[in-house]
Amino acid sequence: MRVSATEGYSLWAPVYDSAINPLRALERRAMRSALKGLHPSTVIDVACGTGQWLLHFQQNGSKVFGCDISEEMLREARKIASLRARVALANAEHIPFRCGTANLILCSLSVGYFPGIRRAFSEFARVSRAAGLIAVSDLHPDAITYGWTRSFRLGEQRYEIEHRHRTMREIDDAAVNAGLRCRLSRPIYFGAPELPLFQRAGKEKQFPSIASIPALFVGLWEKPC
Repeated sequence: MRVSATEGYSLWAPVYDSAINPLRALERRAMRSALKGLHPSTVIDVACGTGQWLLHFQQNGSKVFGCDISEEMLREARKIASLRARVALANAEHIPFRCGTANLILCSLSVGYFPGIRRAFSEFARVSRAAGLIAVSDLHPDAITYGWTRSFRLGEQRYEIEHRHRTMREIDDAAVNAGLRCRLSRPIYFGAPELPLFQRAGKEKQFPSIASIPALFVGLWEKPC
């Protein structure tokens, strides 16, 4: 069944953090590597979902804020007491924070859902401080070309979430248009750390072919001083 992002995440929210999800595991590994050694004082997570990245940075001493279009995902985030007053219902084209608020803007596994990617990157730049970083990850365009989907299962029902096929050129152009300078852009592949998750899901035989395709991209941009 094909559903909108809002509908999909409202259904997925209650089990989002407990379900076997190799892509999320890969994203966390890749993003932690890209941000290694950074200690941002203030972080804004756009499309923050259940708040797991917010909790990570909060536990490492950052002041954190997040927004998401899914009330159900935010309901899960608010179950974490320290995040209860730190998240807001909003979309990426109208981030509800003041200019120059954070020195790290995070957006994980979400830009393919945004109708206006240039507007979203302009908002990332607006709420970033000078010399702040914008870290973005999402499904790699090559993976979509190979037929990968954004999907999940609840019982016997499979749901596919509607998304846009963004090229790397579109993403790079949106960042340049927002006045951002690229510091890192790389494809990310599944590897040995994710293999046990494929085994638990009964997909070990498919792993070699899946691991040969770039699953994600991670980009890091800087707002000039």
